Amino acid sequence: MSVTSTLWTGVSGLLAHGEKMNVVGNNIANVNTVGFKSQRMDFADFVYQDAHSVAGTTQIGRGVKIGTIIGNFAQGAFETTTNATDLAIEGNGFFQVQAVGSDETYYTRAGNFTFDKEGYLKDPNGFALQGWRIDNSGGVMQATGGNATQVNASSGSTSPIKGTGVPTDIQLDTFTVFPQQTTKMDFKVNLPKSGADNAVNTSNPFAALFEQWNGNEAERADNVPPLAQTSYAEQTTMQIYDEAGVKHTITVYFDKVSSTDYEGGNSGEEVWEYIVTMDPAEDKRQFFDEATGELKNVNETSAGGMLMAGTLTFNSAGALVNQTAYTWGGTLNAEDNPEAYQPVPDPAGSLTDKQVIKLDPTNLANWQPAPISSNGYPIVVPNFSGILDAQTSGTQNGAKYNTEINFGLRASNLSQPWSSQGSLADLNVDPYMFNSGYKANDPTTGPEYIKLNDAYNAATEEKWLPNTGRYEINAAEAAWGALAGNALALYNDIEADLQTVSGVATLDQNNYWLALELNDVQSITIKAGEAGVNIPTQDITINLRTGEVTDSNGANLGNWGNANLAGFDSTNPANITYVAQQVNTALNNSRPKNLYLYQATDPANANLLADFNEPVVIEAYASTNLDGAFSSSNAQNGYGFGDLTSWNVDSDGILHGVYSNGVTLPLWQIAMYDFTNTQGLRREGNNLYSETLASGNPKQGAAGNSGLGNISSYTLEQSNVDLATEFVYMISTQRGYQSNSKMITTVDTMLETVINMKR
Repeated sequence: MSVTSTLWTGVSGLLAHGEKMNVVGNNIANVNTVGFKSQRMDFADFVYQDAHSVAGTTQIGRGVKIGTIIGNFAQGAFETTTNATDLAIEGNGFFQVQAVGSDETYYTRAGNFTFDKEGYLKDPNGFALQGWRIDNSGGVMQATGGNATQVNASSGSTSPIKGTGVPTDIQLDTFTVFPQQTTKMDFKVNLPKSGADNAVNTSNPFAALFEQWNGNEAERADNVPPLAQTSYAEQTTMQIYDEAGVKHTITVYFDKVSSTDYEGGNSGEEVWEYIVTMDPAEDKRQFFDEATGELKNVNETSAGGMLMAGTLTFNSAGALVNQTAYTWGGTLNAEDNPEAYQPVPDPAGSLTDKQVIKLDPTNLANWQPAPISSNGYPIVVPNFSGILDAQTSGTQNGAKYNTEINFGLRASNLSQPWSSQGSLADLNVDPYMFNSGYKANDPTTGPEYIKLNDAYNAATEEKWLPNTGRYEINAAEAAWGALAGNALALYNDIEADLQTVSGVATLDQNNYWLALELNDVQSITIKAGEAGVNIPTQDITINLRTGEVTDSNGANLGNWGNANLAGFDSTNPANITYVAQQVNTALNNSRPKNLYLYQATDPANANLLADFNEPVVIEAYASTNLDGAFSSSNAQNGYGFGDLTSWNVDSDGILHGVYSNGVTLPLWQIAMYDFTNTQGLRREGNNLYSETLASGNPKQGAAGNSGLGNISSYTLEQSNVDLATEFVYMISTQRGYQSNSKMITTVDTMLETVINMKR
């Protein structure tokens, strides 16, 4: 070894510290560079030379060298800007940029992008940001036999990548949006537990709204709605769009089904019926009328504007647990059900006939469980344009108008979504009502559900309320009007019958019941000279409670059974019939609603509803049946024509276009990338990195997923250089450099001493 070797040790120190000062200087120089990631140089000791000592072989170092330069990829500070395409990554990941039309690929953290004149989203180097194009064509896929048939375009994917294909140059290549017809309507409502049952139908309580709807344009007077305001409890409306971008109004009406209107109504569940309707004047659906052999508009019938009828079932906690949905024609189609369709020549002149449905839209038997989309929602077909073969999903062009109805739950069994294929007509029963005075195992209270008198008129007469003090007498006829012909059976012993009215008189064992409130009519008066058989020679009054007969002065003439009534035989059947007629007249004149005959009957049964097969998928924000006021939050996916006015980027990296029609559409999704070894990336300058063998292949994904960071719009990531740290590095590097230079001057002095010795 020699002293001169020490010179090279010092030189290595000078070289190493000089390079480190370059790294520190580069960091400080880029303190304001967007997305810049600082570096740190680490030294490593150089070679060692063996030397011998008393203790044995030892080593003497010969200087220092650059060990490694580590990139600091820590998050930089965020700066707020006014440009929507200034993007910052919060977390791991890089943007990928490419030269337009080439495969020259780079990665960057600098998100200062802008659109050029051709609509490309580029960085300052002219490289285009990469992303997936998002398909906005919409559409609904209909599930038939478990297979999804695509209508327009749709994606049921749950992938975080919303775009399609491979990432490509992001470009705004159109600045207008063409109309898209509505293909999905979401109704998230709260139906109050205190809701009333306004629409009553004693034959089908689950279709009361349907039966009261009248969409016949010719029959309705000006400004008379197709459904009276008193016929429903709640309603909600929504603006939707047809294929030309024209707005139309859809209205959904709701009405509670009283728990006493169907068997099992005391289970704690609540059932609400609903109808989905459009303005009958805008309903352009047609059908083939077999009776006339002509095409007829649906709005020439009471079913005009009626799109769907069904029920929503809520549990005792107010959560939606099931629903039914019936549509005209249901899942029928011309191919499998040719008997339901009529070939009609194409008015446009095509050689192919149009298949037009010929089912009467007013017949409940033709309203069957609705077709189901591939997403599990029931489908309606609102036809605003009059397309001949677009009345139902089963017609040739009907599928183009498929529109999902979503109340917050959907079917999961797409091959057999409904529990039955029964129509609305299958829910019909004989007119009946609930006997609110019924007590189990007490035959004196009558049957639980009773058949209404055929002569009952719900429009003008009130319901019978057995628990209001009325008494019941078993009769032998189903209608009071026929009582005169059977008067002998009922009044053979009128005194005995009437005197047992405090209980329940049983004349025979049939199931007919007479509701009679004697508090309203306690007696009848027969005038002398009235038309009848064996008219009494004086006015008499018969007390219907006691059977006591009095004259016009109140004098007691005895009891009905033994009274000496001049010219009037109380045992004569004809006279008994006459008295029965007088009772009938008196009661009907007093209060007609108090006298009806009833029969035990089978009520409506909610188990016959064609609801979703289990398991049902209930969404997080499904409709509810909670205590409180009615509320509605609706949404749909259609829109009209519009011009691009602005754009924005969300945290998932989706670039949205904002249009003049008020619609915001997802256009592109920015692709994100990351590397297993970011230290292996090559710095290319201009805020760009390129992959190397050391970095490994990039991992691709969407922002906010798979360990990739979120994207923040109107924000730029600044350099992560810490000046305080860099100044410390600079001072320590300077001291190290000075020290190494001092070592060289010291060795030089030593060498000079050696040279002087020679002199």
